[in-house]
This record gives sequence, C-alpha cells and structure tokens, in this order.
Amino acid sequence: MAITGRDIEHLLYTDTPDPILVVHNGSTEIVAAAKLGGYTGAVVVCSRTEILRRVGERDLTEQDLAQLAEALAAAIQHPDQQPPPWPA
Repeated sequence: MAITGRDIEHLLYTDTPDPILVVHNGSTEIVAAAKLGGYTGAVVVCSRTEILRRVGERDLTEQDLAQLAEALAAAIQHPDQQPPPWPA
C-alpha cells in the first residue's frame, strides 16, 4: 500500500464533499464521508479536515506532500508506534 504526495494533493483539491482518503482493495481512493459505509474493509487514512487542521490552509510544496504521505503510510503500517511529525 503506497500513499503518495499526489494522493494528498488529490484529497486537498477534490470536489468530493467531505473527502476522506482510504485504502481499499490495495489502492487509495477518495471517498465522500457519507458514502464510507459502502467501502467494507477500507482503511481510513485521513480526511481533508484533518490535513487542514494540521498544516493550515497554505500551499504545500512537493516535499511537504511527500512528507505527509510518508507519515500517514507509516502510521497505517505501524499503528502501535508514535507517528512521525507532520510538516508544520
């Protein structure tokens, strides 16, 4: 399961209402929160709201997006460990 900076960028700029990034059947998808129940077995990665709460409403660089993706992937792969800090 690879989460990329492009996944984060898509989450931030999608027209999907109340978007959530999930991993479903081995790939990442952007899902409206209201439709999440139709994705049985999906792993919720994060919502756009969570990202904006952490980094604010600013333009993120490619490096910022990659760091966010890496931190989220690590948190999913190792949920028992302290997650790495998100870019400030």
